[in-house]
Order: sequence, then structure tokens, then C-alpha cells
Amino acid sequence: MNILRGQKVDITKNTAITDIVTVLEWTTINKEMEIDGAAFLLDEGGLCKNDESFIFYGQPYSIDKSVKHFSSTNGQNEIHLSLDKVPNTIQKIALTLTIHEGESKGQSFSTVSSARLIVKDRLSGRILFSFTFGEELQQETAIVVGEIYRHNGEWKLNPVGSGFNGGLPSLCENFGLDVINEPIAPVPAPVEKKEVVKPLIVTLRKKETISIKKTTKVVATLEWKSNKDLDLYCFYVTKDGTEGKVYYKNLGSSTSLPFITLDGDAKNSGKETITVHNPSQLNYVLFAAYSAVSNGVGSFKAMKAKAVVDNQMGQKITSPLFEENKYAYWVAIAKIDFTDTHEMKVSHVETYSESGTERSPLMYKNGAFEMNVGPEEFK
Repeated sequence: MNILRGQKVDITKNTAITDIVTVLEWTTINKEMEIDGAAFLLDEGGLCKNDESFIFYGQPYSIDKSVKHFSSTNGQNEIHLSLDKVPNTIQKIALTLTIHEGESKGQSFSTVSSARLIVKDRLSGRILFSFTFGEELQQETAIVVGEIYRHNGEWKLNPVGSGFNGGLPSLCENFGLDVINEPIAPVPAPVEKKEVVKPLIVTLRKKETISIKKTTKVVATLEWKSNKDLDLYCFYVTKDGTEGKVYYKNLGSSTSLPFITLDGDAKNSGKETITVHNPSQLNYVLFAAYSAVSNGVGSFKAMKAKAVVDNQMGQKITSPLFEENKYAYWVAIAKIDFTDTHEMKVSHVETYSESGTERSPLMYKNGAFEMNVGPEEFK
């Protein structure tokens, strides 16, 4: 079964499967580039409890042997998981790829093609799921390929395909591990220290604003829990004052203005993802959700809709909804101000359209936005 980014699927539910093999595959035109696979064993907070929770070529087995790493060969890496043996303290297993010394060698995943995650039943060898990704990757040197996580006593797969800058050190810091780099020989001159971004996971209060590190790539998701069809819209203002929106009829571009892409229309419950590929070319973005007329009346809050902003360096901000509003087709959820050189401001803006109107929001050059004044949207 081929799956898409954000399409969460069951692994163990209603099956006898407990042992799986995850295969990470890639093809690159740079034959000298070394790519390594790894697994991070994460607790409820999404962090590694200790160094033994990092499974890679230098530490190929977890303490209980429930997770085993097999060395990368010919563009492939295998990690075996005995899910019935994973301790209850482990709630999620992140599968990753990193380029060895990619930052210092000027190598990145822009030269990698045909990246794929395959999940197989270890006993039968049958392929359960296949996830292809990576076309949108550019200067990233690390990737969270997918997450295997617990849900209601069963295990599920979340295909992620999200890139990081900073290679393995950034990944380790993102998952709560300290990275110590010891020099092999004395350094003759002072070397500028690489900035370390402190991991941060925050849920905004009503109308709260928080500043986080402005990075080279930002990923925002609209997440909800219902069988209704919601759509994620990203209204933007570029550095040169251009106004526009990325949505299901205009999926955007990663290589030209507005440097924003939408991963597609989910058509059902779950998640939609917006990627801001070059924040330095933008002043403001506004994330809004639209509920199709076919959904009927209902509350965005009842759907547990929320926007999650991730700067890909361990800082993740969630903007939830607090108000009951049963008659709005639109809600503006979160806004990002990119105008500062080093930081970006993420704001909770929860604002609803008037009852019964389908006119969309509009965003203006100064970053302000207004509901009920844009064009009507029809599915």
C-alpha cells in the first residue's frame, strides 16, 4: 500500500503482526556521500530518555533488543522492530536519515532522489506500506523519514519526510540528546561556535505570541479529529509586498515565489501540511482553515482543529482553538511574522467568519488580516 505524507496507518490493529522491518532506501548522484539511518526511541514528550535510546551503526541494539540497526549498504538501511517487546515508556520511534559530515562537506539531500520508506512484515516478508518522499528537499542534511507510535494500545505509522539543517547534531538536540564534539587536534585559531537552538514545545494561550528561531525552513500543519473535510489555506505577503494564497487549487512552489507549498488536499480527516521553503523571502503568513459547505454546521473546536508550526530545529508551536462556533465556514488560526532577521513571531489569532458566509479572509501588506472580505470558495 502506497501512502502519502501525514497519512497515518495502522500496523498492528486487527493483525497478528508484531515484528516488522523498516527499509530506508535512497539514490544519489554523489557516490561519495555517506548516508546513515538511525532510530530514536522517544517518551511521551517526544524526547530520548538517555543515550541508549539512540540506535545507530555505533549502537546497533536497544537495551532490550526490541530495536536493531543493520548497517547501510548500497543505498539501503534496515531497522528491525519487535513492537511487542518495546517498553511501555517508549511511545514513539522516529526513523531518520543523516548525511555524515554533510554540513562541512557541503553535501545535502538535494542530490538524493527516489528516497523511500518500506515497512514489511518480518515473518512473511510482505510489504505493508511504502512511502516515497524527498522531491522537495534542498539544503537539508537530516530527515525524519517516519514515526512509528502507540495509539490506543496499538502501533501506527506516520510518514513524515521532513528535513532538518544541521545534520545529526540537530536531530539529537531535537530529541533531547546532548551532542559533544571533541576536537581531534588543537585548533590553531578561534573557531566560531555553531549556534545551538534550545528545543521548545509550546501550546499557545488565547491571543498569545511567542518568538522562536527563524530558520531556513518552516513546516506548518492543520490537524483535526473528525470525518469532516477541512482545508488549510496559507495567505502570504512577500518581501516585495506581493499578496497571495496557497491552497488546494494553487499548491505553490518550493523554488520560486512564494516559496511555499501545500502537500495536497486531504479529502478526509487528518492532516494537511504547508512548507515555507525560504522564510527570508516572506514578511507574513496567515494559516486559516475552511470547512466545506457539505460538512454542514459544526464547530472547528469540536473537530479539535489546530495549527502546528515547526521551525525544523526542535522548536514547535501549537495554536489550538478555544471558542465554540457552530456556524462559521472559516477560521484564522495562527500568523507568523518573519520581518525580524533572526526570530519569527508565531501568534494565536483565532478569528471566525460571519455566520453562513463563505467569503474568505484577506491579508494585507502590513500583516493585518480581515475576515468576510475575500472571494467565496467552492469545493
